[in-house]
Amino acid sequence: MSGALTIFLLLLGAGAVSGYGEYRKRLPNGERVPHPCRANFYWHGVGHINALGGGNRNDFGKDFASQGHMWTQDLCRLDSDGDGMTNGQELGDPNCVWTADSGNLPSRTTDITHPGVCDPFDSPACQAKNAWVSCKGSELECDALNAPDVRNFTIRFPETDVPAEDTTYICMIFNVPSDQDYHYIGSKPLIDNENVMHHVIVYGCSDTSEELPTEPYKCGMDAGKGCTAGLGGLDSWFHWNNPNEVSGWKDSSGMTFFYTPNLRKNNGSLMSLGQMNLAIPPGQSEVTFRGECTSECTRKLMTEPIYVPTALNHMHYLGRSASVELRRNGQRVRYLTNEPEYSYDQPLYFNYDDPVELLPGDSLVTTCKFESTYKKNWVFYGDGTSDEMCFGFLWYYPEHALKNGGCVSWKSINICGRESLIEKNCNVWEFVFQVDAESKALFKSVNVYCNLLSDLCTPECKMAVMDILKHPCLSGGDVSDYVRNLMRRSKEGLEFLGKLAMCDVNKNDFNYPQSGGAGTHVASLTLIFLAVIMA
Repeated sequence: MSGALTIFLLLLGAGAVSGYGEYRKRLPNGERVPHPCRANFYWHGVGHINALGGGNRNDFGKDFASQGHMWTQDLCRLDSDGDGMTNGQELGDPNCVWTADSGNLPSRTTDITHPGVCDPFDSPACQAKNAWVSCKGSELECDALNAPDVRNFTIRFPETDVPAEDTTYICMIFNVPSDQDYHYIGSKPLIDNENVMHHVIVYGCSDTSEELPTEPYKCGMDAGKGCTAGLGGLDSWFHWNNPNEVSGWKDSSGMTFFYTPNLRKNNGSLMSLGQMNLAIPPGQSEVTFRGECTSECTRKLMTEPIYVPTALNHMHYLGRSASVELRRNGQRVRYLTNEPEYSYDQPLYFNYDDPVELLPGDSLVTTCKFESTYKKNWVFYGDGTSDEMCFGFLWYYPEHALKNGGCVSWKSINICGRESLIEKNCNVWEFVFQVDAESKALFKSVNVYCNLLSDLCTPECKMAVMDILKHPCLSGGDVSDYVRNLMRRSKEGLEFLGKLAMCDVNKNDFNYPQSGGAGTHVASLTLIFLAVIMA
């Protein structure tokens, strides 16, 4: 792990949701029934003993089948699990008036309980009835970990208070063996509090003169502190999901890493695909977004073919289906992922014994479909569980054949790794960071002549704003939107956009003096570049 890059690890068992997903839509809140053992997970197979669906039915599933797999008043009034609450009370339809074809929401969409699981779950009256419920996760089994040359080390967070917040990202830096080159070959999660632990990502941290924290600290999806690649240590990044905002929980989860000095033939890494501009309206049965890693991008990023043994889709709870399509010369070659029933809690890993070859000039199209039936407000891209994402992740080798693993879209803009982004005669990075003389002069003029404290569109400010808005990077369209979005990520950028808003030429009223507010919508977007730890 000397010279380590990064690992992307989800502490969730792999598996597919059964083909009975349509049945969930026939039940009030059927797609939002909580897991009795894990408050931050859903029980997708509501009528089945298996939480993912399929196989033997629980008592509610038997009653549901006896009613022709339909929500009827008789089924609504039954108490399938014998805990004193009707199925309708548990699923948010206490008056038994909801119908699947009405298009209306049940009378209650919160405090849903499982109609097949007796409550309170651990009470003496319910223990025997709930004997079929398994709260244990699957154990890691891999023969390669038992080889004589394989070593391991374990990292754990100290017991840490979990905030009473829907989503928390918490990081901590650990030292790792760095006396020589190693290959990481596997990991095993150590879950302390299943009520909040959702997944973990681990970054490699560069050697740095900066004094790094030795205690857990709040972080975003980007670990920061120089922890993206390099030597010296690991930054473990926990995602706590506490949807009910419960106070008093603690967690000290961790992970065991398995590594070997017996280096494999290739170093591996991770490629990120998808769409980073999401705006999902409420009450929709289907909303689709697409992102493309274009053929131009792969020619720019790839120096030789790469090979993909594993692929994964990633959305949040509004995600319903997802796919990553490999295209060559404008024609589909195959799907790398194709998941018609997506589950945030149970991600499906697509593994290929014969790794799929990707060539420079191939394109990769990521498609995500969302359902917002139960939402009352718009949902946007973001880090939180209640926000949304649309990504495809490809594990690949050899690592050196791809300059950078990020190849995502923002609306129609293709972001090819960290290569120079030039769109519509706009060099985005040079403009935003004022690398060229023209950009420096335009920004300087606005900063000199526009004063947010005065809140006045003076003639000098108006002229400076009109000049910079003629630049291709701010003259309209997706490029302009993307540039403004980048600027919103910093305090300085937000202040600059506020100055532009004082004399926005689109208002068509520049009578002096004029007051104007800087009403900008702040949406944090984080571009994630992840790669698997390899020496």
